[in-house]
Parts: sequence; structure tokens; C-alpha cells
Amino acid sequence: MTNPMHGVFAVPTTPYTEDGDQNLDALGGRIEEVLASGVTGLLGLGATGEALALGTAEREAQIKTIVSAVDGRAHVVIGCMAYTPSEMSAQITAAAGWGADAIMVTPPFYGGLEPDAVIAALRPVLTASELPVMVYNNPHSTGTDLLPDHLASLQDTGRFWSVKETSGEATRIRELRSRLGDDTDIFVGADGIALEGFAQGASGWVAASAWLLPEHCQKLWKLADSGDWADAVDLWRSLGRALGLIEGDSAFISLIKQALSNSGREQGPVRPPLPTADPEALAALLDAIAELERNHTA
Repeated sequence: MTNPMHGVFAVPTTPYTEDGDQNLDALGGRIEEVLASGVTGLLGLGATGEALALGTAEREAQIKTIVSAVDGRAHVVIGCMAYTPSEMSAQITAAAGWGADAIMVTPPFYGGLEPDAVIAALRPVLTASELPVMVYNNPHSTGTDLLPDHLASLQDTGRFWSVKETSGEATRIRELRSRLGDDTDIFVGADGIALEGFAQGASGWVAASAWLLPEHCQKLWKLADSGDWADAVDLWRSLGRALGLIEGDSAFISLIKQALSNSGREQGPVRPPLPTADPEALAALLDAIAELERNHTA
């Protein structure tokens, strides 16, 4: 791929068969539909893809499926999330060998590390990476909030491509853009505040919701990127309702999967210990999607 890695990256779920295996045929079929919307790329094996529930062989099979299905038509970013820097690096090497274009790492989770310790852990990973690196700032899941100054200290590694920013802080995208300049891309990672992030200068959007609603998410980005803010706000009034229901539910992965299955794109369940969304939450989301589709053509 030669086009810039800006814009919308849809985050795939991992479909399962009735026997609990990955349903790679279903994954490949949905990739075709999502790519038709014009998204910049896919970010596979993120939290939405239940990456931590997959074994090494399952990871390999999924990455190869994504790369093969995309076939050079979009960028493929692969989550390489692990507790130790050595395991992150091993996953990066594997992803590079299987055809990924870039990778994403998080701070080591569970330990609740101070930011300086996280930067010390990530620095050798970025320095040695064969691929461009997105750093995922997700303090709610990792226990560490990487502020703009912390992230700026990684820019000299030469592999720091971008930040996926999911702290939810209202002004953080603007602060990151101011501190990191144009050398590092900044992506909105919290779907419920996507439009606010675009208004603050985000390079694009890493969106779990774009796996479910790719056409509408892509349209929102294109409107904002072209400066058509009136139409972007109008679309956001309906799209934001659906996205807020997804992001506000602790069982959001199950909710996305159930909504896709409801539309004939069978996803199967989530793997334990992830929770299953209740019927009331699914009904509310389907109602919001129906309203979105009545009010806006994709």
C-alpha cells in the first residue's frame, strides 16, 4: 500500500462456529463488505477481536485470513498486545512475516505501571520493530494513562507511527496534536466522541463501530475531513446515538456480534470471560440503527 495511513480503520470481531472454532469464512466475507465502504484499513486482533482469548495458531490463521482477504486494497494493522516486551516483539516479528503493514501495542496490562516504566518497556519494542507502530493509550484497561509528553519521548525511535487515543479526556486529541506535531498520527479510539476528535485535528478513527456500521462511519469521517461540518453534525445526531449505546455497554463486543448476527452475518458468541449483552441492550441498538438508516443513506 502506498496511500497514507489516515482515515477509518475498522476493528474486526472474531466470529466463531457452533463448535467454538474461529469462523474464518465469516470473517473473510465481512471484510469484503467493510472494504466496499472505502475504509483506509483494518485493525485485527484488537480487544474487539478478543485477541487475548486466541492461541498462537489461531492468531496466525486470523492474520493470514485478513491479509489474504484484504489483498493489498487497504492497510492491515495487527494488535500485538502482551505483558512482556519480549512477547510483544515476538508477536510483531510474526505479524510482519504474515504480511501485516503495521502493528499496535499497549502498555503492559494489569500491573498498573507508572508511565515512565511503560515508556521504558515500550522503547526497545518500538526501536526493534520491523513495522510502523501504533501505541494504544487505553488507561481504563491497562491502568496507565500515557500523556502527550510521555508519548513524545518515543518519537526518536523511528518506528512510532501513531497513537490510538482512548482516555476519553475531552481535549486530549488537541493536546496530542499540539505536542506531537505532524510527525505522529493521532487516531480517535473512543467511538462515542469521534466527531469531537475530528474537530481537534485527529488523523482518523480506529473504530469497533465501523465493523458494524462501516458506511456511516466512513461517511462521517469524509464529511469532517472535507470540512463539511454541518452535514457531519447532522449525521452524528443519529450515528452518535448508536455508537453511544455500543461504547456505553460493558458487553459491547457481544453487542456488536449480536447486531451483525441479527443482520444475517453470523458471528457466534463471545469467549469467556467476556459477558453476553442482554436482549434489551440489543433491542435498543437495533432501534438506533433503524433510526440511523431511516434518516441517512450511507
